[in-house]
Amino acid sequence: MNFSYTHHFVLSAMLLTVLAGCQSYARPLGGTNPTIPDAKQGQDCRVHVFGIGGGPDLTGAQAMRSGGITKLRSAEYRANAFAGVGRECVIVTGE
Repeated sequence: MNFSYTHHFVLSAMLLTVLAGCQSYARPLGGTNPTIPDAKQGQDCRVHVFGIGGGPDLTGAQAMRSGGITKLRSAEYRANAFAGVGRECVIVTGE
């Protein structure tokens, strides 16, 4: 029976270590306008490894160019990383 408790403790410790190195979040950049049915979407994503690689343009200008957007409706910043390796994106919606 000691093996069972030890096994669960080791498994819990491994999972906590993995979860501590994982981050994922999204937040709006500025105001959000109502969505429109035929909205275009553009994004500017950058991959980074241990802080090297830079980040996306937080003004959303590059994402607007990639989506052919002239009138911005909403912008969002998203980050997903695990143990220092991840991806950051600015996603914009507009006309």
